[in-house]
Amino acid sequence: MSINNTEYINKYKIKYTNGGFSTTVTIAEEVVQITNEGQIGETITSYFRNVLNLSQLTTTKTGTKINPEKAREVLDTNIFELLPTQITRQDQINEFFNEFNDLIGQAPPIQDVDGDGVGEYIQPQEDLLDRQGRVSTGTVKSTDYITRLNTHANNLNQGKTLESMRNRLNAYLGDVDNVIQVIEDQRPEYENKSTGFLKIRKPNQAIILRNPNDELEFQKNNSYLIDGFTITMWVRFVGKTGRGTLFNFGNPTSAESPYGFRLETITREDAGVYRRMVRLVVYDDRVDQNKVYDSHFGTVGNNTSRYQTHLEGGKPLYDNWGTLDHFQMHTQIPTDDLNEWFFICATYNPDVNEEGSFDYSEYYKDKQFWLNHRDHESGDLAASTDYGAKCKVEIISRSDLLRARGYKTDINSLEVDVIEQEQEQQQSGN
Repeated sequence: MSINNTEYINKYKIKYTNGGFSTTVTIAEEVVQITNEGQIGETITSYFRNVLNLSQLTTTKTGTKINPEKAREVLDTNIFELLPTQITRQDQINEFFNEFNDLIGQAPPIQDVDGDGVGEYIQPQEDLLDRQGRVSTGTVKSTDYITRLNTHANNLNQGKTLESMRNRLNAYLGDVDNVIQVIEDQRPEYENKSTGFLKIRKPNQAIILRNPNDELEFQKNNSYLIDGFTITMWVRFVGKTGRGTLFNFGNPTSAESPYGFRLETITREDAGVYRRMVRLVVYDDRVDQNKVYDSHFGTVGNNTSRYQTHLEGGKPLYDNWGTLDHFQMHTQIPTDDLNEWFFICATYNPDVNEEGSFDYSEYYKDKQFWLNHRDHESGDLAASTDYGAKCKVEIISRSDLLRARGYKTDINSLEVDVIEQEQEQQQSGN
């Protein structure tokens, strides 16, 4: 038996009348499907389509057509987005420097006490007066300026000082601060005229060691970094001021390509007191190293701890801060007797575990620990240990050395006394 399908469409409409206006809107269509219409087993199904959303129907409103020409006479058709005026990058830079000049304050009077043309000392009363006008004093005033030194900063101003700003700017100005001028040697080649001899008349004269055809022994295969080295010398300083190099290879503090090592002396004057120190600086420029080491130590008297110069990008302690406390964390040489001789022994020992030494906080301020003379486990003094600083400088004066040997130390009779005692020892067979 065949199946007969019939489809009917019922439309639902709404008629709307307002005054003399009338309109009809179809709101839905019902589709009715009949299978086997009029027969046994007839079935009827239906569904709606094109259903209108009645909530969107509104009452028809009438209005007046607007004349565009007359509207332009009344309405402002130029519409702008309400955004603030956009400043340029140059405007930002100008504002920054205006703010900086307003917040930096006046520079304190820094005195040039050693006559080298560079100021290095502030009178205590001037330093106190400068600190009182800066923001870390405790009571913040609207007229306070940026804190000058890191040591003056309170908790709110850590890393927000003129000193921290200067230290950060150093990374951008290495080519300006470290200008290396190579001057060609135009002197004629020396021709030997006699067998002759070499004489060094004063301690500040030096010898340059050079092998034009090959490396020196301590250069080969980075021997000075892998095996270490020791520099010893007798030195007499003829003045209380000035700084200089006692022995160097390369430039370990260069901003562009640091390498090598330097044994040097630095002086400073504080309120009429002249001080001199000696330090050893080594830069390990090998791959994956790039670390700087120096010979400073922690001290209890100044309540200062050893600085971790080996951290990547670090600097020698005194180059980084330059305060009196940091100056005194180096081996000191008296300046009261310019006739005195000093024996200097500077050592770089790569086998010392300097990095691991910072695991022992109880020794941060222990001078003997950083000079490799304190056992890290027992705390006892020892001739040499594997902990402390890789670089160290130790000295002894001629007077102390002779006193230890039993000689007199009066400078006027020193040489005579030495000769007499040596003659006595020879006669006695000692």
